[in-house]
Amino acid sequence: MSRWLTTVAIGVSIFAAVLIAAWVMLATTGLVKTYSVPTNGMADFIRKGDHIIAEGFSILGKLPNRGDVVTFTTAGIKSPYMKMPEPVIFIKRVIGLPGDRLEFKDRILHINDRPVSEYFDTAGITHLPLMRLEKDSVTVPRDHLFVMGDNSGNSLDSRYWGPLPVKNLRQKYWFHLKHGSAQEEDKTQP
Repeated sequence: MSRWLTTVAIGVSIFAAVLIAAWVMLATTGLVKTYSVPTNGMADFIRKGDHIIAEGFSILGKLPNRGDVVTFTTAGIKSPYMKMPEPVIFIKRVIGLPGDRLEFKDRILHINDRPVSEYFDTAGITHLPLMRLEKDSVTVPRDHLFVMGDNSGNSLDSRYWGPLPVKNLRQKYWFHLKHGSAQEEDKTQP
């Protein structure tokens, strides 16, 4: 019995060492990253104080799908609304892909003349128009995405600074590590 326990202990130790080494390698390459979310721009799905893991495997060399939640850098985004002195990482939902036409009809967001709910589950998501989407349609240019926070009444997103360059993508939401405590929603946040 003692020999069996020793073998199991060695096996578990080797397995744990391999997992730790893999995690360190993936984290240093940016393919897997943990985040503590500082805002409620993606509430109710992701709230201020939540800890999440995002992965970059599924978007290597390809675009995310409409409805996917992605992380990206604000590097190179020029807008009077972007007041951060340094690029930061945001997390938002992909609404439009290259070539998609977005517009509001009867207070409902439409993608290519179809309600957004036909593309992905919109339960608990508030889409509000702003800027050009209130009066005109917006066509997402090549090599760009249109991203919005689920809590779009309280989200700095593509409605303010335009379509996101695909080169700014970092990872795709994978899962929650920990839900933060219920906090009162901030009035202004990215």
